[in-house]
Amino acid sequence: MSESILITVMILSFLMSFSIGSNDAANALGTSYGSNAARLWILLILGAIFEFVGAVWCSSKLAGTLPFKIIPTLGDLSVDVQERMMLGCSIAAFSFILFSSLFGMPISGTHTVIGALIGAGIAGVGVAGIGWHALIKVVLSWFVSPVLAMTLCGVMFISICFLT
Repeated sequence: MSESILITVMILSFLMSFSIGSNDAANALGTSYGSNAARLWILLILGAIFEFVGAVWCSSKLAGTLPFKIIPTLGDLSVDVQERMMLGCSIAAFSFILFSSLFGMPISGTHTVIGALIGAGIAGVGVAGIGWHALIKVVLSWFVSPVLAMTLCGVMFISICFLT
């Protein structure tokens, strides 16, 4: 990897982390702040700690395998093409997340990154080069997880009401 590409990727990684952290931290901590359950400085410290823990210890498997599941032939491409595709993916995802957050649009960082990977894959290897089976599993999880969360929350709520 050339030095200029490495520096660009490092800067974009920081900007991507900033935009995802600002978007997701607001989603996760907004309710606690809005309901006055905790002070803002406590929420900011907790948000910083848990965003860091999640990024450092919980995301390596996902980040290391997701591009290769969405674009299965990515490893067969030249390093130069891989760098350009991931650079484009990073720029697109960072820009969209940051501008959406600035304009108060509630978006998902995960959905944005998946969309950027699909765009990079279509541009780099074509529609036939996308791992549609893996992508279907990801998209299916976007619909299944809210239903499961709703069900679990309902069961917990009813149980708490019954027990108290």
